[in-house]
Amino acid sequence: MPRRAHTKSRYGCDNCRRRRVKCDEQGPPCTNCILRRLDNCVYSRVLPASLLANSRRLSQPSISPREDVVQLNGFRPESPSSPLKNPQVDELELMHQFATDTYRSLCVSDDEISTWQVLVPRLALKQRYLMDGILALASLHIATTREPANALHYIDTGLEYHSLSLEPFRRAIDNLAPENCDAAFAHSVITTAISLALPQLTVTRENATRMTDNMTTVFELLQGVKKILTIGQSWINLKLFSQGAFWKNTSATLDADTDSALNQLATLNEQTRANGDEIQFSINNNAITHLRHCFTKFAASSDPAPVLAWLAAVDKGFVDSLRRRQPFSLLVLAYWGLLLAELNGQRWWALNSGRALVSELLDALSAEDLLWESCLGWVQQRIASKNG
Repeated sequence: MPRRAHTKSRYGCDNCRRRRVKCDEQGPPCTNCILRRLDNCVYSRVLPASLLANSRRLSQPSISPREDVVQLNGFRPESPSSPLKNPQVDELELMHQFATDTYRSLCVSDDEISTWQVLVPRLALKQRYLMDGILALASLHIATTREPANALHYIDTGLEYHSLSLEPFRRAIDNLAPENCDAAFAHSVITTAISLALPQLTVTRENATRMTDNMTTVFELLQGVKKILTIGQSWINLKLFSQGAFWKNTSATLDADTDSALNQLATLNEQTRANGDEIQFSINNNAITHLRHCFTKFAASSDPAPVLAWLAAVDKGFVDSLRRRQPFSLLVLAYWGLLLAELNGQRWWALNSGRALVSELLDALSAEDLLWESCLGWVQQRIASKNG
């Protein structure tokens, strides 16, 4: 019987060899040490010169530059996407942008720096849709720093990479496994940031979408995040904001004005129950309960976590009602838009997004009774204070 091929890492770091686990040999630090937050990633065994020389043969004419980088690191993309039809920006420029600057806009705390700067790009070498998402976000970020005429090709490049990533991302969600769960989780956060940034970057374009329509698409995409957190809970190693104790009670309290406005929203939802639609009442009630928690968490810590978490928390039924443009669901979304507006000066991808969303919704809604008028008036007053 022929011997089975050797699959263990012969030249892994000391920590992995001591624990008898496979090391990706990409360090120091290696992926396992990053995940375990070990600072002492040391390689006592050195890769032989003959193997090192073989790993550096990058000039084979039958392999594209993109495939060269992947093969050098020992990976093959699970679902390789087609290259851009008319590449206008060098991928190395975009990867440099992400690794030196853009990644910071995704970090909720300093604990996530190594995750977004090192570990997520490493995962992207295995999952091409995640790489496309990284390149899309970096390209759009550069666009925000350029004059309009010089920003156009960065916007177009970002749009194309974003488009390439979506279908493979959906397939990944439908086929979750320990090998792709972290990449899908990371890409869900990146896709959210891209979707919030796009309407403002493309506002002058003929194919620009309304902020409300774009947010509905975001909700639909992020329904897959629930599947990631439900099915792959034990598989996820990335310690991002939605992992841990986010949904536990917090000692922070809401200001009286916000607390009163949320109570009015809940009272308004009672009309749904009075009309005999118990299912819609329950859907709306869950959305409002999560929203109150997000407002409370944001009062305790003004970072993106409480803002973005609500997007993945709402039920599919609520998303369906948004798609039907049901007035009450649009009003609840307007309340959340005020939270999004709080990120205006904190994250480049949220620039003006909250204000644009709330403005669209206020134009679409009208006061049906005094309670509606009070709720809409509160939203209008709060967004006006942000603009001022």
